[in-house]
Amino acid sequence: MRDPHAAPARDDEDRDRRHSPASEYARRRSRLHRDPDIDVVDMATLVSIARAIEDEAVRRYALLAGLMEARGEPATAAAFRVMLDEERSHVAAVDRWAASVGEPGVAATEVEWLLPEDLSRSWDEISGSALLTPYRAFAVAVENEERAFAFYAYLAARAENARIRAEAEKLGAEELRHAALLRGWRRRAYHRERRAQQTTRTQVDSVAMLREVVARHESAIAAAHLALASRLRRAGDEAGARLLEGALGTTASAADARPDVEAVTAGGTPGAQDPEDPRHLLVDAQKPLEALVDVLEGVMATADGELFEEAAAAVGRTLERIARISFRIGGSGGA
Repeated sequence: MRDPHAAPARDDEDRDRRHSPASEYARRRSRLHRDPDIDVVDMATLVSIARAIEDEAVRRYALLAGLMEARGEPATAAAFRVMLDEERSHVAAVDRWAASVGEPGVAATEVEWLLPEDLSRSWDEISGSALLTPYRAFAVAVENEERAFAFYAYLAARAENARIRAEAEKLGAEELRHAALLRGWRRRAYHRERRAQQTTRTQVDSVAMLREVVARHESAIAAAHLALASRLRRAGDEAGARLLEGALGTTASAADARPDVEAVTAGGTPGAQDPEDPRHLLVDAQKPLEALVDVLEGVMATADGELFEEAAAAVGRTLERIARISFRIGGSGGA
């Protein structure tokens, strides 16, 4: 409980922290069942908590990837491996950040008790479930990324100074980026499960035919991405443009990419939602990739052997490309 005789200046400082944008959003949409018992957050505490959260995420995404693989859901397993790689890179980033601020922090195991129970409860509930579908797995992952954001917003509201508050809010923003990507995959899983019994799938019965189908899609994707890269560059997002162009080296060269009306228009209607906003352009770039994943998952539903393995590998590669674009969308908000 706060000291009623605390100096007014400190009260003003606390009020500013508790009404920061992150903490206000967290209060409106918090997925934490109760507030953590932390009064003041210093840099050492924030560093240690961040490492504990990242270590936990690595463990959980590895678990989900393994569970989905064992249940015959390689596309979902591939998506969780994308998240696993992202979280591993965050562990390294947290370590570099900790060194840069002179706070190596304590061992993550020593601060686990500070983490809200909500961050582990739902993971534990699904790990042994016989009814764990891809949709449910993605839904739980979304919930936990949002809970991590809410926790960082709580920490930001209780930071002992503006610098620590800013660091906590940046960490929270990363969790929202992850949640956004996972929500897209959750939505796809939901619709896929609903239409599983009635969908008409692309008929592909050989590896050679699969490669032809993928090549056609990749040519269309390359054409769409080249056009979007030019628009991103004109909109001032050089990094986004390079991201789209860089992927073409493994799919199709600029000279080989031919405009495809369906692929280009799949990204959206010109003039809708301010088409020159880099974030909207990057969303458009994801759409033909998602269409390819739909086709590949349709092949996997009836294939086996080498055909199944090749389709699954192509799904994994395409999901990684979607993820890189999604993370750029989150990063371009402040670019």
